[in-house]
Amino acid sequence: MTRTIKGSDPASITNRRVEAALFRELLDVSPIPLFASGLASVLIGIAEWSPERGSFLVGWVALVYAIIVLRIWVTARSRKALDTRGYGRRRALRYALSTGLSGVAWGIGGVLVDFNDPLAMVLTITALQAMVMGGVVTLSTFLPAFLSFALPAILPMIVMLAAHGGRTEIILAVYNLILLVLMIGIAMRVNRSLRQTWELRFDKEDLVTALTKAHDSLTVLADTDGLTGLANRRRFDVVLETEFSRLRRSRAPLSLILLDVDFFKNFNDHYGHVAGDECLKRIGGVLEGSISRAPDIPARYGGEEFAAVLPETDHDGALAIAERIRSDIIALAIPHTRSAVAEHVTISLGVVTHDCSAVGSAREFVMMADEQLYRAKSEGRNRVAARNRSYPAAVQIRSA
Repeated sequence: MTRTIKGSDPASITNRRVEAALFRELLDVSPIPLFASGLASVLIGIAEWSPERGSFLVGWVALVYAIIVLRIWVTARSRKALDTRGYGRRRALRYALSTGLSGVAWGIGGVLVDFNDPLAMVLTITALQAMVMGGVVTLSTFLPAFLSFALPAILPMIVMLAAHGGRTEIILAVYNLILLVLMIGIAMRVNRSLRQTWELRFDKEDLVTALTKAHDSLTVLADTDGLTGLANRRRFDVVLETEFSRLRRSRAPLSLILLDVDFFKNFNDHYGHVAGDECLKRIGGVLEGSISRAPDIPARYGGEEFAAVLPETDHDGALAIAERIRSDIIALAIPHTRSAVAEHVTISLGVVTHDCSAVGSAREFVMMADEQLYRAKSEGRNRVAARNRSYPAAVQIRSA
């Protein structure tokens, strides 16, 4: 029985990413409503000012600013938590409660409506409406934050207007209730639109990532020999041409090793192609293990032939690597009773080292290594034949 961990399915992961993005957007725009709240509270305090209500107004404005300071602190902590611990819905809901405090403060402001001063009444009602409308823009990214602000901000004023009993006040109460419902509906539509935008963005990013990975995988497959896992002939040609051009400018040495399994056709005919493939795999493993520097590229050149490109490796270094490969192949002790050299699998190697500026092309370089490989095979196999093109007189053979 398969057990699904809650929240681990792709839809839940995408939803969580979207909510995290929307919450970050909410935090990024938080200074706007805080500034508007502070400014609007001062304007209402001035418009509603009277000696009898002065203390109440000052206390109310002070409450608004105290909540603003608190929300600045909560916003900073929420942003830090989002950056360090990631998104958490409970933490987001706690942030929404802080916007609810602002809503409560503005709800208290609703009782400031002075029915004896039409201008002051219109200003107070308009300010509350503007705060809710502004919340549609700044708080709709996280609906709980908008609702926790809008409902306590405007409902007390609606109740006050309806309770006053006058025809005008009742009409205003109904109008503000309709406005609140409309604002909630708009906020929900804005939130849905934002969610869809982020979902499309994440889907696009995921698609690009998947395509990039697929391209990288195909590139690796196109450059890799399927049997041995080494670089294939295509990759070998590209690397050799690139290093040849680079080292031709710097005049640093370039070494190339070509190697061939001795009497491999006889091995295949006697032991079979499955055993032949396994033999080539083990030789590829030795080649890969003997060449450890990042710039060096071991490759399967074709059939039973292998190669190694050794940038900035001098003649002695290349010879040492070639001899180590030859010895390690012998150490594998793969039986080969049809070999004319030994009772086990052996290889022949051709090595060339030179200053690339003295050679016409990378192809010519390969031909030089192939000449040394042919020489090693013609002079008895199971040996290394080498030529240092920087010093043409230095011709060398190492045998078993």
